[in-house]
Amino acid sequence: MKDSERPSTPEIVWKSIGGKEEASMDITFTPDQLNAMARSRERENLWGQRIGLILFTGLAGVCAYNVISVHQIWLRLSLAWLFAWSCLLVLGVGRGPRRMNPTESCASFLRRSYETKRGGFLALRRYLFLLIPPFLASWWTGGALRLSRLRALGVEPSSRLYEFSSGPWPFIILLVSLVLIWFAFGLAAKKAERELDELRRRTQE
Repeated sequence: MKDSERPSTPEIVWKSIGGKEEASMDITFTPDQLNAMARSRERENLWGQRIGLILFTGLAGVCAYNVISVHQIWLRLSLAWLFAWSCLLVLGVGRGPRRMNPTESCASFLRRSYETKRGGFLALRRYLFLLIPPFLASWWTGGALRLSRLRALGVEPSSRLYEFSSGPWPFIILLVSLVLIWFAFGLAAKKAERELDELRRRTQE
């Protein structure tokens, strides 16, 4: 039997199926689909900004109150740093696009929204490093205050909770949590970038 008469190999069949699937992924979005995506994106932007403003404004308020009520100078400086960090986030949340401009197309609004979403997550990753100095200072200088509160609650110095609070573990756990959040924001930024690439590939603008 000649080579040209041999049946297709499984590898050829797999490549053929893969090519068809890849081609189906490049189907252009219809105007109705883009309009529905834009409206959904508007709702997500609106609710996301509202929730972000509430959370970061509340955090800024708590920090401002503690700056006034706490007497230790290093704790005050740490809380003032956190207050400034919260205000920075509040300003950043308000800059994102909420609604589509009257003269803007759906595809253009979606691209702008995804770009802002990706940039916001990357900015949050950078801002996380600004939390290390105040957390370190508050842990280092607030150890005596933290332990005195535990004693006031009836926690014995020989207990595991007392030993845990007096050691470096609270700061280590906080640092590990920041690293995990840093990676989570990176994954969210990559997801927004994939959505942006798919939108560019499936629109004709």
